[in-house]
Amino acid sequence: MNVSAISSLTPSTTEKTDRKDVADSRPEAAPKATPAEVAKAAQQFEAILVRQMLAPAIEPMMNGSMGGEAGPGSSGGGVYGYMLTDVLANSISQGGGLGLASVISRQLSSAASADETP
Repeated sequence: MNVSAISSLTPSTTEKTDRKDVADSRPEAAPKATPAEVAKAAQQFEAILVRQMLAPAIEPMMNGSMGGEAGPGSSGGGVYGYMLTDVLANSISQGGGLGLASVISRQLSSAASADETP
């Protein structure tokens, strides 16, 4: 069995690395989000969390029985249950919700301002 040696990943003295090429390959910084965009993203995130909490509570009602077992003729409840959960979650979040959107928005805004200071 013939096994070749593993070469080093660091450049040897005979190899030259061009630092300009390395600097050019760095990704560009993402554009800064406006406060309105941050607030909208925070509100949408809160709506997702509210939707996750409401889904188990609404599912038994849409299945036709409060015991969680699907009754006869309840095949369309899943679609309407998702729509109801989605509308309720968005409405709750837009109306102030749980107060998470303002906390998240404040955190994201302070993190962005901390990144800007040298």
